[in-house]
Amino acid sequence: MKCHAARLSASWRRIWQCSFIAAHLAVCAVAGPAGPATADRPAKPINIQTLKPHGQYYQATVPDTLDLAERARLSVHALTCFLNPQADYAPYGHTYLNANPPYMSDMPGGPPNWGKIAESLIMARLMCGSAENLDIEQKTLQGMLASPWMVVNPEAPTPVSRAMLALMAVYQLDPNLDLKQIIDGMADSHRRAAKSHGGLAYYSDPPPDDRDTGIGVLGSWFPVFVNGCAIRALTRWSALSGSPAERGISGRLTDFIMQPKFWAGEAEPKAVVSAEHGHFSGHVHGYTQGLRGLLWYADATNNARLKEFVRDSYEYVRNLGIARIGLFGEACTTGDMTFLAIKLSDIGVGDYWDDADGYVRNQLAELQITDAEKLRKAVAAMPHGRGENDTTKGPLDPVNETAASVIERNVGVFLSDSTHPTLVPEHSLLYTICCTGNCTPALYFAWESTVRCNDGAAQVNLLLNRASPWLDIDSYLPYEGKVVIRNKTARRLAVRMPRWVDTKAVRARINGRAAKPFWVGRYLVFDAVRPKDAVTITFPMVETTETYMVKWYQAEFWKESTNPGSAWQPPKEPTRYTCRFRGNTLVDIAPRDTGPGYSLYLRDNLKGTKTPTKRVTRYASPVTLAW
Repeated sequence: MKCHAARLSASWRRIWQCSFIAAHLAVCAVAGPAGPATADRPAKPINIQTLKPHGQYYQATVPDTLDLAERARLSVHALTCFLNPQADYAPYGHTYLNANPPYMSDMPGGPPNWGKIAESLIMARLMCGSAENLDIEQKTLQGMLASPWMVVNPEAPTPVSRAMLALMAVYQLDPNLDLKQIIDGMADSHRRAAKSHGGLAYYSDPPPDDRDTGIGVLGSWFPVFVNGCAIRALTRWSALSGSPAERGISGRLTDFIMQPKFWAGEAEPKAVVSAEHGHFSGHVHGYTQGLRGLLWYADATNNARLKEFVRDSYEYVRNLGIARIGLFGEACTTGDMTFLAIKLSDIGVGDYWDDADGYVRNQLAELQITDAEKLRKAVAAMPHGRGENDTTKGPLDPVNETAASVIERNVGVFLSDSTHPTLVPEHSLLYTICCTGNCTPALYFAWESTVRCNDGAAQVNLLLNRASPWLDIDSYLPYEGKVVIRNKTARRLAVRMPRWVDTKAVRARINGRAAKPFWVGRYLVFDAVRPKDAVTITFPMVETTETYMVKWYQAEFWKESTNPGSAWQPPKEPTRYTCRFRGNTLVDIAPRDTGPGYSLYLRDNLKGTKTPTKRVTRYASPVTLAW
């Protein structure tokens, strides 16, 4: 196998290299007077009190089922521990777990992904209230602001686009003028760096990459990815700051990536026009990142046709892998698809709550490393020395690499391989920093959207455990069809039932007495609830056995493309997996791959019918972020 760095095309790596050189040589005029820090204009410190959680902590006995706040606590640990203190607390780019001992390296990818790691950390801390390593969070944000990567490269502004998103998260916690000026400078740099042709704006427009690689044909993903990330950052800043300028450039960037040349499927029925339905051939995560930008812009401008386009493309991606569990080839794509499912549902383009529920309960939950001992056993079976995926042989670089406490420091990260449903094999047992930077926010999107409350009307969209200022949710799934909602301040309550629930069999009680809610679609509505009411909803737990075929060869590296290349031929008999579900939770899958690696879906504990409980410290955040 080739080094994982081969994921990046030669042009992509060249752009990063040129960006780094240009950044070192840049002058203030490049970023503008209010832009990123330079050697003679150091970044002002970010107040640690802003980063510190300010919500309510309290003890509670809860079902021992999937708890996104607990997953976020693990994320805070990883996001502050896999940073490099030798490089201003920039993130390492990769962790090689298929080597013994394992090691972290910045070959390549760390600083370009700095913003998404910073944003992930802010989101994770809001979810769980962890105060672990607050000083390190402050240092990594200050390091990011002072980094030469914060100068916009006219070919690839993505590092700055993602840093803008991180700073916008901080700005929502503390809307101070200094931070606004910095973000304004970044937005202005985006506008001035964009090229213009025929009324369109863009940053990069290279020809399609049609090389055969270990991960597939990359296609035209690069301009869609780069421009899509910029659209998301600029559109969000326009909404937060009230400035119309960013929306203007976002519209021209949108027109650029909507060109038919970027949207051509590998094969289509003769009567299907790919470009009208978001079909494509190429690197999937690159396109789903572009879709995220398009959807933000479509929502901001109420562009119904663009919303429809994103919906069609989202459903096109669901043809890959096993969409039922969120297995799309690369973990980054699982994170993107979670965002799209929730955002599309939020803005009324479709009802994809069950999609999001399945992604979160399955691939996102499985790909996060939660058990140091399990990982230690997997690494013990790896070959000694550097793994075969790393072509940079020789001793570790003490500045850019480390083998110190790697397993402990990486509890909470997300593995990148979302191709193999039962075992992340030796050749894929590594992760790239970008996947943790996309999967952690996906947990936040699910956590935040689980319950919302507006003017006393609370809406529960996902039956997941959740503490909030308005109500707490105790979810007994998948052991039992039961959810208990402990009301605090809500006066009206609507609870969505998953599509596998038979609505005729749903029963509800308030404080032990039978209740008579009514239905609006799949939402069970309680017209009047009072503080301290305990609303208990029960329904039969549904167990199904379903079969899904995966065409990717399980002996290969994970796939990131709709078309793995002309040299790749699918198996004549694709692997057929038998999947046992309880609700949307996969509790068993067969056949299982064998050999060294990291086993997935070892879920015998979820097959029972009696829900275990645990004593926890719950945290109710007083704020949530617009995303």
